[in-house]
Amino acid sequence: MLLEKRHYREEIGSEILIIGGAEDKLNERHILRKFVEMSGGSRASVLIVPVPSDFPLVTATLYKGLFENLGIKNIKVLEATSRQEILEVDAEAVLKNITGVFLTGGDQMRLSSLIGGTEFLTELKLKVRKGKIILAGSSAGAASMSSTMIVRGEPSVQPLKDSIRLCPGLGILKNIIIDQHFTQRARLTRLITAVSYNPENLGIGIDEDTAIHITKEGVLEVLGTGTVTIIDGSKISYNTISEVHESAPFSVMGIEVNILSSGVRYNIFTRKPLEIVGNYSQL
Repeated sequence: MLLEKRHYREEIGSEILIIGGAEDKLNERHILRKFVEMSGGSRASVLIVPVPSDFPLVTATLYKGLFENLGIKNIKVLEATSRQEILEVDAEAVLKNITGVFLTGGDQMRLSSLIGGTEFLTELKLKVRKGKIILAGSSAGAASMSSTMIVRGEPSVQPLKDSIRLCPGLGILKNIIIDQHFTQRARLTRLITAVSYNPENLGIGIDEDTAIHITKEGVLEVLGTGTVTIIDGSKISYNTISEVHESAPFSVMGIEVNILSSGVRYNIFTRKPLEIVGNYSQL
C-alpha cells in the first residue's frame, strides 16, 4: 500500500477538476468558477481542448464565451481536430504560459484515439505531473483522465459481464475509473462491473452539475448539486466475473460503496473519508 501511495504522489503534481457533465453554464456557474479560480483567476491563461466534441468549433466558442464572462482574458483553443493535425502541433509552444487546460465533453474514445501517443499529450502530462498546469475535464474529458476508461455500456439492472467496454485512457490518474452523468443515466451497475474486472481500480461516478476537486495530496472534495459515488473493490472477497458466460450476471461480495455530497472529502490514497458532515467527527 505504501508503494501505491508513493506512485500516486508521483503522478498527481497539479490540482485536477473532474466534472460529471452538464455543469451549470447559465446561473451561478460554481464549477466553472472553481476552474477559473484554480487556474489563476483573472490572470489565468486557459487552453480549451474541444477534440472530443462532434462539433469542436461550436463547443470551443461556447466555453470561450463562458470563460471570458468569468474574467479570463487569455484564452486559446486547440484548433487541431484530426490525428494528423494534432501530430503537427508544436506542443511546447501551445502550452507555453498556459495555467489551465479544459477538456470538453463529447466522445472519450475520440479524444484518446486522436491525442494518445502524441507530443501534445506527453507535454501536457509532464506539466501536470510537475504542477505547472491545472487540468479540468467535463463528461468525456472527465472519463478520459484515467488509465482505463469506460467507452461503452448500457444501463442494466444486473451487473453483466459484457455490459461495458473498457479501453486505455489518457493515464493522467492511475488505478481510477471515472464514470460521468452517473445518477442521471443509471450507471451504478456498469461502474461496479468495471471495478470487478480489476478491483485495484477505484471507481468514481460523478453526477451532472457535480465535480470532484483532487489535490496533489490525493484529497478529493465534492462540488456542485449532485453526488459522487465511490466504488472500492479492494476488499472484495468473492468475484465470479471471470467464470460466467459473456452475457451472464456475476456475483461479487465485499465491495464498498460510498456516496458523497457537496463539501465531503475523501482520500484516494488511503481510500477513506476525511470528513463526515452531521454528527460525526473527522476520521
